[in-house]
Amino acid sequence: MSIRPSGQDVKIARYAASKDATYAMFAGGGLKWAERQIKNGRYLVAPGTDEAAPDLTGLACEWRPFASRQGQILSLLVEPTDAVSPERFAALTREVIAVFDAGPRQSHPLPNEMGVPKDARVHIEPERWAGVAANSDFRKYDDGLRLTVDCAVEQIDRVEAVLAQAKMLGEVNFGLHRQSHALMTCLVPSASPDAHLHFLDGMDGGYAKAAEMMEPGKRLGG
Repeated sequence: MSIRPSGQDVKIARYAASKDATYAMFAGGGLKWAERQIKNGRYLVAPGTDEAAPDLTGLACEWRPFASRQGQILSLLVEPTDAVSPERFAALTREVIAVFDAGPRQSHPLPNEMGVPKDARVHIEPERWAGVAANSDFRKYDDGLRLTVDCAVEQIDRVEAVLAQAKMLGEVNFGLHRQSHALMTCLVPSASPDAHLHFLDGMDGGYAKAAEMMEPGKRLGG
């Protein structure tokens, strides 16, 4: 693939959410560049003939939606433009995260107390719930900042003002969506159940709605 000749790169880091679970983080612009090229019809893979269903063992949504306790659940996407330096974008992301760090539990969307299973007959030990909350991906970085946070309206307004100014300067493209609840999908690998991962999004469109706010012509690699 022509990622580096295009001026992009793929840098990968592992973020330890806990001692048992890690998430991959991507930087360098190459991931978004490749996504955009594929959407434009390049590097396509011919359809296969295998009609077997994918193996989704361990993937489940066991919990009822999580209501906001601070005001609103925010889905936020922030991507750098080609014009901004990595140092400037890193400073912007730190400024955004600092706003949410000021909230209770760093604006974590999962409650500190027990979540409510969809099956009321299921008994969950407090230790298990603590592990679920620790291994959730409410913050991640995939060539841009992605957050699902529970925060006050004032925090959202403050972050939106910061990002609107940065967008006006041609530094970022961003999208956000406010909603009342968060959703969680869980992955528990059968070979290593302690490495369970929990993926968070907003209930009312989440990241998909936030992405609709972004300007396609100004997205990374666009």
